[in-house]
Amino acid sequence: MTSYWVIGYLVLLLLTLIFKTPVVRGPWLFLLRSFFPNWKFFHAVGYVPYLYARASSLSSTGKLVWHEWQSFYPRTPQNIWQLFHNPVTNLGLAQQNLIDHFWADLHDAPEGFDPRNLVTYKMLAHFVEVTLREQYPQASHLQFELRMLLDNTSGTVHTHVMMTSPVIAFS
Repeated sequence: MTSYWVIGYLVLLLLTLIFKTPVVRGPWLFLLRSFFPNWKFFHAVGYVPYLYARASSLSSTGKLVWHEWQSFYPRTPQNIWQLFHNPVTNLGLAQQNLIDHFWADLHDAPEGFDPRNLVTYKMLAHFVEVTLREQYPQASHLQFELRMLLDNTSGTVHTHVMMTSPVIAFS
């Protein structure tokens, strides 16, 4: 009996590889996107989207002094105590899911499309502002960019900047 279940499962997998489902689109779906993970990382091995951001402060001469670009975000180390209750890592996974959704939106956008109109862009801008405000309370401006990184076992092999935001004043 078990062999029938295994064969049925393999047939189902084969059918999902052969028949492609249409992509469902609509502005109302953005309200539900945070509940569903972006499974595009299963499609191919290669470049992975990373969010980088930096903050700046005004100098005494009135010029912007930028801090170094920093990656959002380093993964938190795992331990056995976080097995059942792990809000920090769960929040990090939700934020990385937002970055993945933003990458998918940029990838699917037509040429010349302004990404500032995307809901995911606005959510990322808010996320970056809140995070940088905690780290740099005196900062006045921010900027973020989406980079595609190709890694191997020894480190990053290649980096491609997919989008750089304009300089944004803190609200």
